[in-house]
Amino acid sequence: MEYKILLIDDDKELLKLLRSYFEFKNYIVMTTNSAIDSEIMLAQKPDIILLDINMPVMDGITYCRMIRDKVSCPIIFLTAKVEEQDKINGLLSGGDDYIMKPFSLKELEARIIAHLKREERHNNSSKFRFSNGVSRD
Repeated sequence: MEYKILLIDDDKELLKLLRSYFEFKNYIVMTTNSAIDSEIMLAQKPDIILLDINMPVMDGITYCRMIRDKVSCPIIFLTAKVEEQDKINGLLSGGDDYIMKPFSLKELEARIIAHLKREERHNNSSKFRFSNGVSRD
């Protein structure tokens, strides 16, 4: 299965690097350098969103809060903000993970895979009932 990644970051060079890397890994990659311009891409139902915090017009925390009830996919913050309170704000705004720049592409990919697998398990989970043995609903 090809996964769709939405990358939102105002750093155009980073977007090019990430697009190249993840397309090579057979992901479908959508990119934008503005949170506001990503509405059309959200309609394509990305499987995961990578979101910068420091962006002009609308920061990533505000954007995450705005879209969190509209999207259920994991949101990973990619940011240069390193203070503990920044991490807390990111996670409490609806983010699922927080990675500080600079970062390792291999670690980022491992975190993406972990989030995608967790989503698959959640979406494919069966309910179990325990009484006089195990039965499946």
